[in-house]
Amino acid sequence: MKSKALLVTLLFVALACSTPKSVAPVSFPLQYKMVATAAECPTLSSCAGVSSVVVEDARDNKTIGRRSIEGNATATADVTTTTSVTDWVQKGIEDALKRAGATTGKAGAPTLRVRVQEIRTIENVLHRAGYEGYVTLAGELVPAGGGASCWKGTAEGKGENYGYPGSAENYNETLNHALDRAIIRMLGSSDFKSAACNCGG
Repeated sequence: MKSKALLVTLLFVALACSTPKSVAPVSFPLQYKMVATAAECPTLSSCAGVSSVVVEDARDNKTIGRRSIEGNATATADVTTTTSVTDWVQKGIEDALKRAGATTGKAGAPTLRVRVQEIRTIENVLHRAGYEGYVTLAGELVPAGGGASCWKGTAEGKGENYGYPGSAENYNETLNHALDRAIIRMLGSSDFKSAACNCGG
């Protein structure tokens, strides 16, 4: 009985000692790779097309999240990226358009303008780390000849993950899934599908 009690005590001490007391800032490169399954992706009509995709980072705060120790509100640090947010989003959108069957670089087709309104991550660190990622995009289709937008819409996406703390791979998987889901909601809306075929110049 004493040996069992001693074992439990030693295990408790070991766990307590392995719990981090602080976290350092993390910065990593965003690398787009589709995480959503093919079944989740929308299909557009063969008439759908855009001349180009233009992405703007409309966020005031350029950090992309916070990491913290579970149960310790004072142990927090910023999360940032070393690469272009707009390039990452543009790659995701262009890949999704091609997967959906839309023509990109189509002369006379509308321009898809996208504003990145939110990129936010939450990393909760204990012995391993839980990750949450959020992406919000606002888009509009603008006719090639100018004039009023044919379509406007906002879409949100969320991703979750679990693994080693401060992992660039885990951050990318989490945010790529959130981005995929936001794009899928945007391209999958009936209004977008219609405008992508009928937005004349």
